[in-house]
Amino acid sequence: MSARDPGLAFTDGALQFEAWSETLWDPVARDLVAAAALLPGERVLDACCGTGAATLPAAEAVGNSGSVDGVDLSTGLLRLAAAKLGRQRVLNTTLTEADVTRWRGHRTFDAVLCSYSMFFFSDMEAGAEHLASLLRPGGRLVASTWAAGALEPFAQRILDAAITERPRLKDVLPMPNWNMAKVNTADSYAQWLRERGLVDVRVEVHPFSLTVDDEMAWTLVMGSGWRTLLPRDPDAVARVRRLFVQSVGPQVQMNSDTLIGIGHRP
Repeated sequence: MSARDPGLAFTDGALQFEAWSETLWDPVARDLVAAAALLPGERVLDACCGTGAATLPAAEAVGNSGSVDGVDLSTGLLRLAAAKLGRQRVLNTTLTEADVTRWRGHRTFDAVLCSYSMFFFSDMEAGAEHLASLLRPGGRLVASTWAAGALEPFAQRILDAAITERPRLKDVLPMPNWNMAKVNTADSYAQWLRERGLVDVRVEVHPFSLTVDDEMAWTLVMGSGWRTLLPRDPDAVARVRRLFVQSVGPQVQMNSDTLIGIGHRP
C-alpha cells in the first residue's frame, strides 16, 4: 500500500475534520482533559492537537499561570486551532507545526494529552515513549484511543469501497488499524502503557454512540485518516463515495466507544 502523508491528508481535510468537532472531537476531548485532572499553573502538551478540541479546555483548566503547547503535523488543522484561540482570546497557549514524536520543546510537562492520534505514529511504541519522556517525574500521559468495535460500521465499508479503485489495499491491514488493535481493550491498553514504563496506570471506558446520516459519514471519511485510503483521481474518489454512501444508507448508528488511558512517569 502506498504511503500517504497524514499531515497533508488532515490539512486537505481540515474543514471536514472540523465539521465533526461539536459532535465527536470536542465532547471526548473534554473527557480527556477531565481525566487529566489539570491544575492551575500546570504545563501541558497537547500532542497532535488538531483544531484544539483538547487545547482549549486544557488552557482554561491551567489558567493564566499555566501554559499549553499544542503540536500538530497539519498546517490546516493548526490554522483552525489558531482562529479558535484568537476568537476566545486565549493567551497561555502556543501552537507549533512539527512531528511530535521528534519534538522536544524547551520544558518538561506536568501532563501530555494525546487524543485519537498515537495509532498514526509509524512506531507507536517509540512515539508514546517519546511523549512520556517529555513529562516531569510524576507527570501523566493521558491518551484516548478507539475501543474494539468502534468506528463500525464505517471502517470496513470505506475500506471495501476503496479497494474497488485501489486493489492493492485488499488483504492489507492499514498501519493505524494494526496499532489500534494492540490497545483496543481496557486490559490490553493498560498493559501496553505499563510496557512503556508508566506507573499507576488506569484506563477509563467511555461508551459513545452517534446517529449519523450518509453525508456526515462521508464528511468523516474526508476529514479523518480514512482519507489516506482514497485514490488520487477525483473521478475514482466520486465512485468510492457512491459505493460507500450506498452501503451506509440514509442513517446509521456509529459506534464511538473510547478508551482513555492515564499513566504516570516514575
